[in-house]
Amino acid sequence: MRVFDFGANWQAFSQQHVNEVRLATAEQSLKALLQRPNLTGSTFLDVGCGSGLFSIAAQRLGASKVIGVDINPRCIEVSKQNQTHLTPYKLIEFQQASVLSPEDLAGLGQFDIVYAWGSLHHTGSMWEAIDNVSRLVAPGGTLVLGIYKKHATSPVWKAIKWLYNQVPSLVQRMMVVLFAGIIYIAKFLVTRANPFTKERGMDFWYDVIDWVGGYPYEYASVQEIGRFVSKHGFVLLRAIPDSVPTGITEFVFSKSQKGDQQ
Repeated sequence: MRVFDFGANWQAFSQQHVNEVRLATAEQSLKALLQRPNLTGSTFLDVGCGSGLFSIAAQRLGASKVIGVDINPRCIEVSKQNQTHLTPYKLIEFQQASVLSPEDLAGLGQFDIVYAWGSLHHTGSMWEAIDNVSRLVAPGGTLVLGIYKKHATSPVWKAIKWLYNQVPSLVQRMMVVLFAGIIYIAKFLVTRANPFTKERGMDFWYDVIDWVGGYPYEYASVQEIGRFVSKHGFVLLRAIPDSVPTGITEFVFSKSQKGDQQ
């Protein structure tokens, strides 16, 4: 199965856009989502770290231990480069790992905050990935998920993403240009805001590439995610849907002090 090279997209994004301004935006995003002014003393695991931006943001917010993992080796390379560029402190560990591999996860331990935003729905086995990641949250800790919303058009988008990864690079570029226009117009009509104004320190163009090509691709409703994660001893604190129908829902869960209930 041909899959999307997220590492190449993160590398291109990082070369052009990762700077102190983007990092500050990522920090504000973390504080707002977690409803905390800082992460002082907390341990933080960034699952599917991509560019490493949020691992670096967590470290800058005071996390005592930060590990970023990604299955794509280029993401690990890019994350290390961004760390060197953005912070003089070498307090973050980036390592290649799959959330579907018990061997990769065995030595990580548990963390106060496990942050898996926009990554687990690209594993090809989302429910297994959520199951595995939930076990990495320490009792009393926090699990953050970002999962694509289930929508009537989701199967269509899944087919588009699959197709993108089968065609030559020239056709891929044509698809991105075509859908960039469609997505821009659709987001403007829904939100009445400028689609180029991005939250979380991201970028419209590279988000479009990720969206059109991001395969494997899965999705779920708020109810489905809530029921599944609650079985692992979690309470849903917040579910924040994206403003667009096929966007990402952000979930913040708190784990029971007793840990996994399974």
